[in-house]
Amino acid sequence: MITPDKKTKRKNILTAIAIIAFMIFLFLFTLYNTGVFDRSI
Repeated sequence: MITPDKKTKRKNILTAIAIIAFMIFLFLFTLYNTGVFDRSI
């Protein structure tokens, strides 16, 4: 097994956080577009 150094591990964590944040953004954007919230963008 390859032992990841701290740099690689930190990069992986940042990538995971970025993907999750993007998914949440898309989810909220979809809710806004479908009219769940009565607000216009």
